[in-house]
Amino acid sequence: MMDYEKQSQRLAEIAAKLLEEETVEAVLGLRDNPEAGWPTPYCARNPQDAKRLVWNDACYTNLAFYLTEMREKTAIAAKPCDVRSIINLISENQLDRDNFIIIGIECEGMRKDGKLAPGCDACPSSTPSFWDIAIGADGADTWCDLPMAQTGENVTQWAKTSTVEERFERFLKEIDKCILCYACRQACQGCYCVSCFMDRKATPWEQIDADTGSKIAFHLNRAMHLAGRCTDCGACEKVCSAGVNLKYIYKGLSEFVEETYGFKAGVDPEATPVMNRYEADDPQVAFLGGDCIVGI
Repeated sequence: MMDYEKQSQRLAEIAAKLLEEETVEAVLGLRDNPEAGWPTPYCARNPQDAKRLVWNDACYTNLAFYLTEMREKTAIAAKPCDVRSIINLISENQLDRDNFIIIGIECEGMRKDGKLAPGCDACPSSTPSFWDIAIGADGADTWCDLPMAQTGENVTQWAKTSTVEERFERFLKEIDKCILCYACRQACQGCYCVSCFMDRKATPWEQIDADTGSKIAFHLNRAMHLAGRCTDCGACEKVCSAGVNLKYIYKGLSEFVEETYGFKAGVDPEATPVMNRYEADDPQVAFLGGDCIVGI
């Protein structure tokens, strides 16, 4: 059973010790933020700052992307989905493993609006797969290995049992809600391009119209950019103010990549990203011919 008070206490102790001994220059975590209504990113730089770090069931923000912005040696408080994202960023050469320490924190799923947060319903494990310092569910330095809900949607199965019209209707229903604010892109660990393809069409005085065509272009292009790179953390849906639920597309692509190429993002930091490798006997799909695929 989760004991967030003990986890918070242990996190603050570990952070204070790492800063006091100058093992790291900063500890990246979350702090209470009553104005926001949920804990928000916080960087502790001395042992006194470490007391402000918190851990509770609303700590759903993925901190992995913030780590790419740190220039000093840093420790990061990371739950399993954060660690999957960190692994993906290491494999894409966006992080240097020598420059950070992972304080892995056991998590049975975060909550948002009174229910499991997006992505938490399909998280495969309560424990990070990669860590330097462990904080278990009870605040100890060993894992409790809590069972996960595993109630997430099987997108591939849904795609195989639905019609083209039903899939198109679902997509347009979600697109209609989008206001093209790009919050999903900003929260995503995989969207780190200095210049996004959408911004190249805009100027400071003339932004992209949130018409249906632009919204479809943005979301479909973003989905293709994340093929084989999405770690299913749900950050995109967690931050969406309009309630757009398009994670099923990214999840469907991840399931397709894993089934076709045997690759899953966020598992092995030494693995070559699936889009960066080629084998002569790779399965041929889509316009290259070969197996029939089901669109989502």
